[in-house]
Amino acid sequence: MNRFTRFVLKRAGWMVTVGAIFAAIGFYYSIQLYKNLRPDIEELLPRTSRSVVDLFEVRQRLKSTQNLGVLIFSDQPEQSKAFVDALVKDLKQYPEELVAGVEYQIREEMEFFNSRKALYMELSDLGSIKAYIQDRLRYERALYNPFNIFSNIELKEPSFNFGALEDKYAGKVGSYSHLPDGYYATPDGLIRAVLVNLPGSLSGVDGAHRLREAVDQSIARVNPKKFSEDIEIKFTGGVQDLIEEHASLMADLELSAILVMVLVSAVMVLFFRTVIGTSVLILSLLWGSLWAFGLSYFTVGYLNANSAFLGAIVIGNGINFGLIFLARYLEELRKKRGHVRAIHAAITRTSTATWVAALAAGFSYGSLAFTEFRGFRQFGIIGLTGMVFCWVSAFTVLPAMLTLLDRWFHYAKRIRDSKRPRQFFSVWVSQLVKKRPALVWRFSLGLTGLSVLAFLLYDGQLLETNLDNLRDRRSAESGSAYNSHYLHQIFQGYPHPIAILSRSPEDAKRITDRLKERQKREGEASMIAAVYSVGDFLPENQKEKIKLLNEIRSILTPKLLDELTEEDRERAKLFLSRNSFKIVKADDLPPLVKKKLTEKDGTLGNLVLVEPPVGGQTSDALLLVDFIRGLREEADWVRSGTPVAGQLAVSADMIHAIKRDGPIATALALGAVVILVILLFRDRRTIFAVLSALSLGVIWLAAIVFQIDLKINFLNFIALPITFGIGVDYAVNVFQRYHIERKRNIVRVIRNTGGAVILASMTTVIGYGSLLLAGNQAFVSFGLLSVLGEFTCVFAAVFAIPAWITLQKNKLRVIEESAQGQFSSMQKFKSFSSAPNSSLENQASSHSASDSKRPPLS
Repeated sequence: MNRFTRFVLKRAGWMVTVGAIFAAIGFYYSIQLYKNLRPDIEELLPRTSRSVVDLFEVRQRLKSTQNLGVLIFSDQPEQSKAFVDALVKDLKQYPEELVAGVEYQIREEMEFFNSRKALYMELSDLGSIKAYIQDRLRYERALYNPFNIFSNIELKEPSFNFGALEDKYAGKVGSYSHLPDGYYATPDGLIRAVLVNLPGSLSGVDGAHRLREAVDQSIARVNPKKFSEDIEIKFTGGVQDLIEEHASLMADLELSAILVMVLVSAVMVLFFRTVIGTSVLILSLLWGSLWAFGLSYFTVGYLNANSAFLGAIVIGNGINFGLIFLARYLEELRKKRGHVRAIHAAITRTSTATWVAALAAGFSYGSLAFTEFRGFRQFGIIGLTGMVFCWVSAFTVLPAMLTLLDRWFHYAKRIRDSKRPRQFFSVWVSQLVKKRPALVWRFSLGLTGLSVLAFLLYDGQLLETNLDNLRDRRSAESGSAYNSHYLHQIFQGYPHPIAILSRSPEDAKRITDRLKERQKREGEASMIAAVYSVGDFLPENQKEKIKLLNEIRSILTPKLLDELTEEDRERAKLFLSRNSFKIVKADDLPPLVKKKLTEKDGTLGNLVLVEPPVGGQTSDALLLVDFIRGLREEADWVRSGTPVAGQLAVSADMIHAIKRDGPIATALALGAVVILVILLFRDRRTIFAVLSALSLGVIWLAAIVFQIDLKINFLNFIALPITFGIGVDYAVNVFQRYHIERKRNIVRVIRNTGGAVILASMTTVIGYGSLLLAGNQAFVSFGLLSVLGEFTCVFAAVFAIPAWITLQKNKLRVIEESAQGQFSSMQKFKSFSSAPNSSLENQASSHSASDSKRPPLS
């Protein structure tokens, strides 16, 4: 470090120039990195995950897997219906590469199935109807036979429960009868929907925006105000979800970046009382961050929902190293030392502690890179790179800039001549530790005891099971997530079914049958609300049914029809429809049905669609995982590896990945930090103090999590492993300085270093705290958990363990004073015992001399 200090002082200009060049390059590639932001939830999972592999295959084979829901609100149903017709006509002009299809009504489909109702009845029911008609004919003939008046035979009128039969098939044939005129609308027609399908080739944010822009242009051309002034349009669906999540993420990123830079700068100016020094520190930090994110463009390539906020986090945490360096540099200058000596002291005296802190934080981030969860891995790689480069910039660019400032503007002299700012907070902390160590330590022990009690009493579910709590707040309150319930009102079912894409129509039939059997076994608790494939739209035993229908038609003569009641005549026409006497093939199905079930290459019959219930069951993570596991079991039983795709499948795999990789990342981070501290310090007392402070901070954090019932989700789980690396930062800086001082005085260390350590914690809190303003609730929970970890670890490092050290010092001092007192008493006793003996001897000799002169006593 001595040689490195001389190199920095000698080559300061070159060092700043090279740093600026790399920062400019890093800036360009950082922009490219953030341009490639992918908020899709599947981007968090490994590419080998079952749901990601299945989703990729389904997108390759199907024309569309997502849609944009256009909701039309109006108190004028007829006018809004006319607007829908005009809008759909305009949307159909776009090529299929942009708009894969438009759905808005099923009149043709309803006419198709209504005209063939008889074919969709069960063969046994048709046989029962034929038997009833024959019995009815015999009864009528017998009733009007004049010879029956001479017979005593009592005629029994045949009966048939047509109402029960109609109820039986109402759900199968007329499940969409609630749609007015077949349009996608509520029964009163006040809310209408148009579903615009996104082509599979346009998946991602760019494709979603292109589709939304096309729809917006069509709406503008058609102009809803021409039809009714009260028409209001809103959007929902998977495409709109993606657009809103991306927009919210970008807005939160901008707010976070601005907030972090402003607050961090303001806090440091107030602490250091030097605008120039603070500006140089921030500039070096930005350069280090740009180096890291520029390199991440080549190592990672893009950002996902987890790694998007790393900019604010790296700035808030990476500034700690330069902050400690600058604090020591200014401290040396204010002790009336020159620039060279101040730079030398700052580099040599803080490099070890900050390097340990940087590596500890970096390894904690890096531990996430050893997991399969992409949401963790990207976070780990970029976080590790950011910590290393921020430390490098703090010990290269920062001292080089300060050297140039001193050469050109005599910056060191200005600081030496200025009045040293009073560090009120660090003085207060040091006095509290000095005068009330027992109080602080008892308080710490009390917190630890309460924490253990919280562990023992906790019986809740630690993992977040309600996925609605992880959605974007604005979307849930007034955006796409909120508007989705209007689609539920219209369709009275789940609008985004799960796709099971089999290898053959035979496999699809077997999978459908198994899922229906599973639905029956599970009863009302089943997460399977409906299952259908192309086979469900084709009547079974068509030849036998047509034969029966021909027999029924031969029986139902025109004369007999005239004798029936009006109600029965309408029922009889059901069996006389010409369409009921033609075999229905897959190619004969109406266009909308075929389009939904046809693959890109024209294959029809392989797709099975599964609808979960409309209620909140899909928001329960545990139920969702079991639901997806059950679907995969049935599909794999028919043919292993059959794709089961959809956003619900991705969510289930993400929950499983967190449960699997979260503990691994946490254990790796803890192990890396402990080994690092042991290897780099090699002093038992320092190692014990650092790890004790970290342990207390983590124990208190865990207790708070249990006490406030803060649920762990796919994002805030990251806060647990990185708390080890970032939390140990403060203990390392405090106890490293305590270790290297000649006269170990923890109170003086707190007074000199405590302010900088607390400031470092504040900057990190600001970085994490900016997430509390995010719209996405998962980010808010991550920010809250990280901020709590900062508070607990700082308190342990600056208050609790120093108070314990002070108590031990006081006890030792008492023992030493007691021992010293005993030693002094013995010395006095020895001197006392030797002095009186000589005087007594003198007195005895003088007495004997005088006694010889006295007369003898009788």
